[in-house]
Amino acid sequence: MNQLTRYNPFHQIHQGLRAMLYHCSLQVQHTNFADEEQASTTIAQLKELIWLFDGHAHTEDTKVFSLLADKAPEVIADFEQQHDKDHMLAAHLQGCIEQYEAAVKSSDKVFAGRQIQFSLAEFTAFNLSHMNMEEVIIKELIWQHYTDEQLHELTMEIVSSLPPDKNARYSYWMLKGLSITEIAEWFRAIQATAPPFVMDQMMELAAAALDCADFNEVQKSLALEMA
Repeated sequence: MNQLTRYNPFHQIHQGLRAMLYHCSLQVQHTNFADEEQASTTIAQLKELIWLFDGHAHTEDTKVFSLLADKAPEVIADFEQQHDKDHMLAAHLQGCIEQYEAAVKSSDKVFAGRQIQFSLAEFTAFNLSHMNMEEVIIKELIWQHYTDEQLHELTMEIVSSLPPDKNARYSYWMLKGLSITEIAEWFRAIQATAPPFVMDQMMELAAAALDCADFNEVQKSLALEMA
């Protein structure tokens, strides 16, 4: 099978996580951390970032890397070490957030905000590189040993194992990170395989995540497919 047509189980979730990193990075840069109301929105977003990345790493450790542990043990050991570093960077970012939350003076809050920016930059740079490596090295290994059908089944297993609220947040950021063509293809697959209420929920999520023009394009694409 042509590699361009093979199923990449990392692509959709990684595009969502990349979108979240880009969004949070700009949001932090635009935040006046002396303004508690403005900063609280940014802090909440960063806490969600840490939560979703931690969950994603756990999923990879337990459901993806385990597929290759006996086939490429040295490679998997290296990526598990990378996840250890990821946890360390996330803990540092969490510590900077706690430093901000403990600050009383405006000057201390602004200083803590700058530390948050630096820490987030380190977290972002590491994870962007790490995800790229997974989509080259790990992806090639799973393609060697597993069929697309097996990888689709793995994706469904992962999705079904997630709490609904967490799955919705991953889906929101995937909608933010995918092209309109990719979203339409995703939604057509949902239409074909899931109960109608699932599609209704995803359309509501898309309406919240996308601007009006992009949402209309998705609706138009789905309507043409059904016609």
